[in-house]
Amino acid sequence: MKRAGGPIFYAVILVLCLPLVSAKSTVSLENLVRLEDGDLGLEGAAISPNGEVVVAHGADSAIFLIDPEDPENNSRLQPQVDSILYDSSFHPGSRSALIVGEEGVVLRLLISNNSVERVGGTLEFGNTDLFAVSWNGDGSWAYVGGESGWIWRIRSIAEGELEAIPLEGRGESDVNGISCISGLRVCVISSSVDGIGIIDENHRISWIGAVGHPWVDVVCPSVSQASCVCVSTDLTIAVVSINQNNASRSTIFDNDIVQLQGVEGKVRGIVHQYEGRSLISVEPFGLIEHDLKERISFEWVGNSDAVNFSVQVSDERIASTWGNGAFDGWLITKEGTMVSFSIDQEEHGSGILGIWIGVVIIGGTALLLVSLLTSSSPKLSRIMAKWIGSEEEKKRAIREERMRTRKRKRA
Repeated sequence: MKRAGGPIFYAVILVLCLPLVSAKSTVSLENLVRLEDGDLGLEGAAISPNGEVVVAHGADSAIFLIDPEDPENNSRLQPQVDSILYDSSFHPGSRSALIVGEEGVVLRLLISNNSVERVGGTLEFGNTDLFAVSWNGDGSWAYVGGESGWIWRIRSIAEGELEAIPLEGRGESDVNGISCISGLRVCVISSSVDGIGIIDENHRISWIGAVGHPWVDVVCPSVSQASCVCVSTDLTIAVVSINQNNASRSTIFDNDIVQLQGVEGKVRGIVHQYEGRSLISVEPFGLIEHDLKERISFEWVGNSDAVNFSVQVSDERIASTWGNGAFDGWLITKEGTMVSFSIDQEEHGSGILGIWIGVVIIGGTALLLVSLLTSSSPKLSRIMAKWIGSEEEKKRAIREERMRTRKRKRA
C-alpha cells in the first residue's frame, strides 16, 4: 500500500513556497452611513460590554455616541476640552467609559445622562500624551498608558476626582495598547520598543519578551481562553498565554509569533469581534480576522473589495470596528464613515475565505512540519527519533528498524 507521507511532504513544501493561499472573499460591504461631512479625524471606538452603545472619538475632542445596530442613530457630545482623544474603555458594568488623549486628558462618560466630565489632567499625568486605557476584569481599577512608557492605575475617589498611581517597572517606549482579560485582574501591554508586558493583580509589570517589534495594539478577545493577541505595524501577530496562577510567568510560545505574508501595508489596530475572534485593521483599507483558538488569520476585506464598494471609502483609514454577531458588524473610518459588513457563516466555516500563511519568527515551524510528516510516515518518524529523540526513543527506533530489516530478509 502506498504511504501518505509522500503527498503530504510535497503538499507541505508547496505551502511553504506559496506566500499566500487565497480564494475570493465572501465578506460583503453593504450599508454606508456618515457621521458628519468632512474628515473628523477619529482615532478609535469602543462598544459597551452589554452591546448597547458605541463611543467613537478623535481629533478636536470629537465624541460620538452610536447605536451599534442602527448607526444612523447617533449624536455628538461636546466636552469642555480641546484635545485629540486616542483611546476609550467601558467599565465592565457598561454604565460609564473612560476616554484618554493628549497632554494628560482623561474624560469620564456617563451613559445614564450622556454627559462627559474631565477627571484627569496635568496634575496627575503632566503633559503626557495618553494612548491606551483599559479597565481590569472586575472593574476595580483602570490602567492608562502613554508616551515614554508611563503607566498608571486609576479610579474615581469622589465626584470629579481621580486617584492616579504610577506603576513601577515601566519601559521607556510608548505604550500603544492595554487590554485586560474578562473576569481576571490581569492585563497585557503592547509597546513600541520594550516588547510585550503583563500587569498582574498586584499592579506589577513583568516584561515577557517579543522585543524588537513595534507593537501597536492588543486585545483579549475571549472569556474562556486566558490569552491575548498583540499586533505590530510590521504585520507580526503574537499570542500571549496567561499563567493564571502567576501572571509574571505568562508566555509567548515560539510558534505563537507569526508574520503575515502576502499582505501589503501596515497594521493599525485590533478589535474584538466575537468570542475568541478579532479583526485586524490594515492600511491601506483592509480587515483580517484572527481566530485565537485555531491560531489562523483570514482575509475579510481586501483593498480591492473596498474599491469595488466605493473608491472614496477605499482611500480612508479604518479607525475601529464592532461586531453585531459572529459574522457581521460595522467598521468606522478616520473620516467618520461607517460601513456594515457581513459574511456567510457556512462559507466561513468551510474555509472558503483566503488564508494568510504565517511565517514563525522565533522557531516552531520546523517542529510543526516534523509533527505533520512523522505522523504520516513511520520511516521518517524513526529517522527523526534517532536524530532528535530522547535516549529511550532512539533505542526504540533502532529496535524497530532492526525488526523491519529481519522481516525483509526472511521475505
